[in-house]
This record gives sequence, structure tokens and C-alpha cells, in this order.
Amino acid sequence: RMKKTGILFMVAAAFTVASCSSDATTKEDEVVEAVTYTLDSENSSIKWKGSMSADYFHSGTVNLSEGSMTVEGESVTGSFVVDMTTIRDTSLEAPKSEYLTGHLQGTMVDDDHPADKFFNTPMFPNVNVTVNSYSDGKLDLTLDILGKKVKQTVDAKLVSNEEEASIKGSFSMDLTSLNVPGFAVNADGSQISPIIEFEVVVALTK
Repeated sequence: RMKKTGILFMVAAAFTVASCSSDATTKEDEVVEAVTYTLDSENSSIKWKGSMSADYFHSGTVNLSEGSMTVEGESVTGSFVVDMTTIRDTSLEAPKSEYLTGHLQGTMVDDDHPADKFFNTPMFPNVNVTVNSYSDGKLDLTLDILGKKVKQTVDAKLVSNEEEASIKGSFSMDLTSLNVPGFAVNADGSQISPIIEFEVVVALTK
């Protein structure tokens, strides 16, 4: 009896191992479908804030014009276009807000504000944003801005389902590497910070 029991035990164990191996193979062989979402520009928004000090700052908006994002299992990739010609100041009353907007865009040129002092939209109307990955609540991004590549990792919450997706985040970006004249230290030691704060809502649909 003990011999028969031992044989039965070995057969059962072998069957269990084979079963587990089969399940693992099945899971590995499962095909993960890639889902691509397209920007819903009307329900997306970008708010920005630039500061010289805690008490001296300006804020406004800029729009996304197009983009898409693909989710495939744990992989997230995408690209978006920020239309820099839509930069607007919302912290001042007109006409001061219009002057500031023109200076930021490089369309209102004077001796103190050449076209390339800030974002020079006549030459560089767009910023192209590439989403390289998303992990642990952080987006790994590459920005093509003013003809230069800038890498940034920012905090954001990404949610997706079968019909839609969204990216939401409040974060800052350091544009020091761009060497933009408007962010240079002034003779009196003051400086418009190259670190810009953002509140971003990106809505996407299938």
C-alpha cells in the first residue's frame, strides 16, 4: 500500500507541476493589446506661473493643439504639441496683459524685449512633448523647445480605461539649459526664475 501511495503521490505532483507550467506558458503567451487615445483639446488645459520672487509673479495659460498616447500593458508612450502662439497672461488687466503676452511670444518687440528674449514664437511656434514612459506616478518626458531637447521627469497621475484616459499633474520644469535671455540674472541681481510651475489636465478619448 505504501508503495502504491508513493506512486500516486509522485503522479499527482508531476501533474501539478505540469499544470503550473502550462498556466505560466499561457500567461506569457497572452497578447496585450495596445490602446491609443487621442487628445481632447477642448477638455485639456495648461496653466503656468513664472516668478521673480514669492511676491512678484505672472500666470496664464497655453494650449495643447494635438497629441496622442498609447498604453500597452505597463508601457506608456505618446506625443503632444503645445501651441506657443496661444500663450496668454491672466494675471494682469489689459493692456498690460497684452504687452506681457506679446513679450513672451516675441511678437511685441522693443529695445528691452527682442524676439528671442523668451519663446520667440515666430521662429518656434510649437513645443513638442514626447512621453517616453510612465512609472510610479512619474512621467518621463522629452521637450523639443526653442530648437533644443530638454529631459524632464514630472509627477502626474495617469488614468485610463477602455474609452478614455487622462493625465493630471501639478509640477515645475527647469528651463535653465535653454539659456533663454529673459531668465538671465540682471545687473541688480534679480532674476526671472527659469523654473516654471504648471497645472496640467490632458483629456484623451479613443
